[in-house]
Amino acid sequence: MFCGNCYTMCMALPLTDKEGDCVTIMAGGKVSNRISPPKFSKVVVPGAPNNHPRYPEVCESVKKIIEAYVADANKYERIGDWAERIGWERFFEKTGLPFTEHLIDDYRLAYDTYRTSTLFKYSDASWKVTEAVGG
Repeated sequence: MFCGNCYTMCMALPLTDKEGDCVTIMAGGKVSNRISPPKFSKVVVPGAPNNHPRYPEVCESVKKIIEAYVADANKYERIGDWAERIGWERFFEKTGLPFTEHLIDDYRLAYDTYRTSTLFKYSDASWKVTEAVGG
């Protein structure tokens, strides 16, 4: 679905710890700048059991998210946009997922480089720079 998390956040390590292995579910991220700017996703389930082959706990959590989203979202609204519209606190209430202090998003290190690329920095002045150089 091209959310970009695999590129920026996921570790490139093989899963080898059978006892301590778990699945983290994240929601709300996107790389596209269509309608709203790119966003980091948020951890909504920090460690669901990795019980294969059918992953019942993971499927149950995802089902809760999708059902709450379908019942309350506006047409064409993405999950992250819906969650921001109603507030992440209500997101957890509506989905029935437990909220812990470990899910509080206080990561601020990337603010200096967020929404940048190797080509240009996204800002109100970026079109002026492009126009000035004849682009």
